[in-house]
Amino acid sequence: MASAIPSDLRLEVEQGTGCVIAAEVARGGGGASRQGAEVTLKAADGCEQRCYLAWDARAGDPSRRPFFERETAILHALSGPLAASGIKAAPLIGSYPSHLALLSAFVPGNDRFALAEDKSALAADFVGQLAALHRLDATDPAFAALGDARQLPSQRIAANLAHWQVTNLAAGADPILQIALEWLVRHVPADCGPPVVLHGDAGPGNFLFEGGRVTALIDWELTHLGDPAEDLAQIWVRSLIQPFVPMHEVLATYAAVSGSKLDLARIKYHRLFFQLSFTVPSAAQASLPGSRTGASGTGLLYGTMHKRVIVRAVAELAGIALTDPELPQIEPDWTDCYFAAALDDLKDDIVPAAANQRAAAKAKDLARLVKFWRRRASHGATFDAAELAEIRALLPGAPGDLASARTALGKAIATGSVDFSAALQLCHNRAMRETYVMTDAMGALATTWYEEIA
Repeated sequence: MASAIPSDLRLEVEQGTGCVIAAEVARGGGGASRQGAEVTLKAADGCEQRCYLAWDARAGDPSRRPFFERETAILHALSGPLAASGIKAAPLIGSYPSHLALLSAFVPGNDRFALAEDKSALAADFVGQLAALHRLDATDPAFAALGDARQLPSQRIAANLAHWQVTNLAAGADPILQIALEWLVRHVPADCGPPVVLHGDAGPGNFLFEGGRVTALIDWELTHLGDPAEDLAQIWVRSLIQPFVPMHEVLATYAAVSGSKLDLARIKYHRLFFQLSFTVPSAAQASLPGSRTGASGTGLLYGTMHKRVIVRAVAELAGIALTDPELPQIEPDWTDCYFAAALDDLKDDIVPAAANQRAAAKAKDLARLVKFWRRRASHGATFDAAELAEIRALLPGAPGDLASARTALGKAIATGSVDFSAALQLCHNRAMRETYVMTDAMGALATTWYEEIA
């Protein structure tokens, strides 16, 4: 069987370790662009070591280098000078910048939290790991690649928001993203202490476990220095998609093991901040000519869900009541039978006959797209006309095509030349219409929302 590991990476690993890769089994690499393999290294004396090798399919993209450097730094620190910290991570064996690849000792465990027998005990152990991570000395030279420990969390937040505003405006000024950015900029929380070491993408799916105990925290590429509320907020956001224990349990456990009094408003701020951290760059990438970023059924599904949640989160944080728009029921036209036939073929014939897991996943993704096209064909023109009319009523003189009108609205939000509440209502109307178009493909994600905590 042909090796999934690039030949030059294989050579680097073998030269760097003085071993040969005697066996490999392809595995998920963790993260959207990662590839991976479980490998067996065999030394000259015959001794074998089970390891895990992950590499980045976008290694040629210079923007990926900082993520690699941060992950390498944290794993090196937790494998070496801070190995006695009690924080569980896969011991780092080697790093290979040419492929942004990391080789670590194999750590047994499952990453599917839904399969845990004692979910409360496991979640408590995971939260304890985060609290221990937050207690580390962020000024330790081992963490230099994670950021400047002298920079207060509020300064980092403000710098990121300024960058994301420029990014969004340059990419077409999406009003939903812009209105969230504007609220965040105006309400950066005051610092409650110096920065701490953060996981950066904490939550279900990003740790391995056996029984009721964590065996390793994984996927460290977003690690950085900042406010501990960020990691708690990330758990909350990730639980929209990957169910976890109730969030009030997470917060109570963290408060107990850290000795901290938690600020719920601060955590809710960081929920929105975290969502913008990936939705803004993704939207900007998708806006580039010829880009296929997000151009899939899965991309549409999650993008639609996040924008709906973002709008509702802004309304909650700002204390603004929103009204749902009318969603007219429109009878499909003569083309609907073709969408129905395509969906039947995908469900009854193509998915069951798919030769491998990847082909089956692609077919299911295509089914989501067909469901989108079906509802878009019946309702798209009406929804577009309604949105354009709303924008032009709020912003007289806005262009007569929807894409340009959205850009005009986004820029008006950025300059403060339009009423914030009224603009947020228009963003809500759009999010609800787009959710309706995707409802058949989204399932529970069409209505998912955060647990209410008093």
